[in-house]
Amino acid sequence: MKTANDTTMVNLIRSQGIYTQSINLKKARELFQQSIEKAKQIGYISGEVSGINYIGISYGMAGDYSESLRYFRQSLELAKEYQMFEEISNAHNNLGILYKRIGDYPTSQEYYLKNIKLHDSLKLDEYLSRTYVNLGILYDLMDQQDKAIESYHKALEVAPEAERAHYENSVLSNLAVIDFDNKDYKTALDKFLAAIAYYDEQGEKTSQALQYANAGICYLNLKEWQLAQDYFFKSLQLAKELSLQQEIAKAYSHLADLRFRQKRYSEAIDYSNKNLKSLEAMIGSYENKKDAHELAYTIFQESGQMPRAIYHLNQTMVYKDSLLNETKVREIQNLQIQHEVYLMNGEIKENELQLALLNTEVALNNKRMVYLSIIALLLLLSAGLLYFRFRTKKRANILLHNKNQLISQQKEIIEDMNLELEKRMLRAQINPHFMFNSLNSIQHLVNSNDRINALRYLSKFSKLLRQVLESSVNINLVLSEEIELLKIYLELESLRFDNSFTYSINVDDSIDIMEQEVPMLLVQPYLENAILHGLMPKNGPKKLSVSFTDKMQFIECIVKDNGIGLGSKPAANHKYKGLSRGMSITAKRIEAMQKFTDKNLITVENIADSTKTGTKVTILIPKN
Repeated sequence: MKTANDTTMVNLIRSQGIYTQSINLKKARELFQQSIEKAKQIGYISGEVSGINYIGISYGMAGDYSESLRYFRQSLELAKEYQMFEEISNAHNNLGILYKRIGDYPTSQEYYLKNIKLHDSLKLDEYLSRTYVNLGILYDLMDQQDKAIESYHKALEVAPEAERAHYENSVLSNLAVIDFDNKDYKTALDKFLAAIAYYDEQGEKTSQALQYANAGICYLNLKEWQLAQDYFFKSLQLAKELSLQQEIAKAYSHLADLRFRQKRYSEAIDYSNKNLKSLEAMIGSYENKKDAHELAYTIFQESGQMPRAIYHLNQTMVYKDSLLNETKVREIQNLQIQHEVYLMNGEIKENELQLALLNTEVALNNKRMVYLSIIALLLLLSAGLLYFRFRTKKRANILLHNKNQLISQQKEIIEDMNLELEKRMLRAQINPHFMFNSLNSIQHLVNSNDRINALRYLSKFSKLLRQVLESSVNINLVLSEEIELLKIYLELESLRFDNSFTYSINVDDSIDIMEQEVPMLLVQPYLENAILHGLMPKNGPKKLSVSFTDKMQFIECIVKDNGIGLGSKPAANHKYKGLSRGMSITAKRIEAMQKFTDKNLITVENIADSTKTGTKVTILIPKN
């Protein structure tokens, strides 16, 4: 650093950033930015691209995938501009990893395949093995094990000779995971032992500790107790030596499980306590803590120490709740990240179109300058045409700007609704899949520039959601409000399925709909079930009717459809399978109401004769 003043300086600053990432991401980004500025000063394009790429990696390490995507794309565009094929390949690989992390597996696969195509066309084999390994891991996550194995073998075929041992071991470890998942413990064990020998030779103790644990688990499932114990002790010793707290806790957990299976309960309890103590110092780790208390519960229960067993059972439930909340928040964050990424993709495509249009206009202007000396009249006519197009485009831009502002305002409303939806979803008792599909439909219409239908759908959806949220603080609603919610819901579903079914709602005149109360959205899941599993698989006219009738101590609600009926198989291309989550929630609500009467509150009848099919659901709602 004291003597360098050229490309070496750029590379050294970037190397400082790489080593700083594990300590201080903010400082690392400052160093990467410094390397980029220095690279620009001396015209070192490769150094500039690498610096941008590493800033993207740092944001990915922090979980800020939107910023990470922005820098990866910037790196890719600059590499393409200067035909830096190695950096293009690196950007493709990083984009594949990013989309895999946010759960967008198809886009991740697309970037990996692009990378393979680039390598095949240019005969670049240096980094191709890495892409095939990453693609294999992706296929494994997508439950496509045959394709995963094929990709792993392909990685070995194209591996550079100098790095062949590294890739052989990487592929071996990933194949062992597939064998283990398939409960082929003997085959998985052979591969794990081979990986241990490789890491021992390379002096990679951290990876060696992990593989010791994997081998021990295989021996445990093969009931070879002594060997399982030996490998768990080896893993524990290395984990302590390297201060790997998580692996220390796992080793104690495996040893507790081993002693439990050997019915050596006192030793199992001792290791279980050490496992729990190791986890106490770790922030988060709810899943590991839940599993640790669950194992302790099993050990104490089997050893007859019921008070301690009950304590650990209660702790298991506490951490299970914490884990559920943490998982829910993570799912919502991933959805938000995906939404931001898709918006960014839309903006990038729009910018590309605008750039193409601008390039076209520049080319036309150049031609007009050439023709200027040939004929003045053509220039005047062209200028008039350009002025007319300019005025038209300006008016169109103003209109588009106003519409975009309206869409942006509606987008903010959607984001507010999403936040409120997380808090009130269970109380509102509305199907989260319906909400998610509706928002996706709106997003698709916006991205397709079908603004009229987007606004129409959004208006109806926001009206339904607003009424649900305003009423979600109450357990019951007056019947008039409940009917209004059902009307809007049916109207939305009809719009969502291109008005492919008709519906009607009839109310007995003897019912005072402004006075009589009913449980909120009790009927909606039955309507949803009728539409998705009765009407949608059917060919021909589709009808749905809902009626409310006064039956002394009850309000009788009948949901009737002319769908395929119970027990019929849907069409092969029918994508709506299984019951909605709302049905399970509604069943619990019906069970709660059952205590008010000895009558059966739900009756489901199959309509099947020579002329018609369908389903009839009768719901008795107690007035008290």
